[in-house]
Amino acid sequence: MRILTACLFLATGTPLAAQTVEDRYQAAVQARLGGDSAGAVRLLNALVADEPRNADAQLQLGLAQLSLGALGEAEAAFRRTLSIAPDYADARIGLARVAQRRGDLKGARAELDSVDLANIEAAEMRRQLNPAQEKPGYRWRADLDGGYSRLSGPQPDWKEASARLAYIVSPGTEVSAGAEFARRFNRDDIFGEIRLDRRVSPGTSFNVRAGGTPNADFRPKWQIGAGADFRLAPGPRATVLTIDAAQARYRSGDIQTLTPGIDQYMAGGRVWLSARWINIFQDGDHQDGWLGRATFQANEKLRLFAGAADAPDTDEGVVVETFGVFGGVSYDVSDRMNIRASLAHEDRKTGADRLNFGLGAGWKF
Repeated sequence: MRILTACLFLATGTPLAAQTVEDRYQAAVQARLGGDSAGAVRLLNALVADEPRNADAQLQLGLAQLSLGALGEAEAAFRRTLSIAPDYADARIGLARVAQRRGDLKGARAELDSVDLANIEAAEMRRQLNPAQEKPGYRWRADLDGGYSRLSGPQPDWKEASARLAYIVSPGTEVSAGAEFARRFNRDDIFGEIRLDRRVSPGTSFNVRAGGTPNADFRPKWQIGAGADFRLAPGPRATVLTIDAAQARYRSGDIQTLTPGIDQYMAGGRVWLSARWINIFQDGDHQDGWLGRATFQANEKLRLFAGAADAPDTDEGVVVETFGVFGGVSYDVSDRMNIRASLAHEDRKTGADRLNFGLGAGWKF
């Protein structure tokens, strides 16, 4: 194939330096399509050195490097393409293929969010990456969770249950509503919430939410909140910055929370570490703490997590210093059903310590 590449120039009888940009581009494309990806890379490197703003040449360079398995170089070429032509769908699809090769399926799906739904190649990739979501009727998700907490001392045990229904309005946009039942101190509260999640670019998403508790005893009378995620770099070693803020009114008064954090992916995207700095403000007082969590994607179906937190808790409208450890497992029974279980122990500076058992399940339909 390398001989074929050279012949494309010899056949014209014109020296390489005298070839037009279009001739050089077409020769490189023919080399790539003919299977000589290495030859195409050499031709395209020379072309983009002379024409760095040539988006088509940058794209073809990325495709040739992708076929050679040079994922880092391919990603760089696709990103240069988008810096020149931000709406170049083929470059976005190329980035999705790079992420897919790296095992970062979430990142691959995110790259495709800005590609037109009518794009046949992108549609096929979406089916490969998330077949359940592409099937008719799989735009809904329902989650049911329950918890039982054993408390130290004479207090009665706590019971919890929650239900949430989510609907995918469009790729990158989801609306959901949920209700949480809690029985504590022989009193019952039901907290309801609505939420909107929106991905505005492959690396940026946000959420807004609002909820309340009729005749609240220990849950918030009302609560509003917002959050955002910022992916600093794609790929299996991505770094994601997060921020979340909320304002809540309890029977005991108003409480504000501000929680910045970071998620760091590693081991080909199969392991990620999360850290959160938890800040709580009440009546001019400020308390803070931290939460750390490690998650391991053992295989396509099984995910394990564990962590610890040393932070104030506001679940009952009173800020209390707590230290807790937790862990759990999540398993995809099928492409439609997930089950999960968790165990946590919480030591409180004041009040009863508790041991919590949790079970849950989710369905797509």
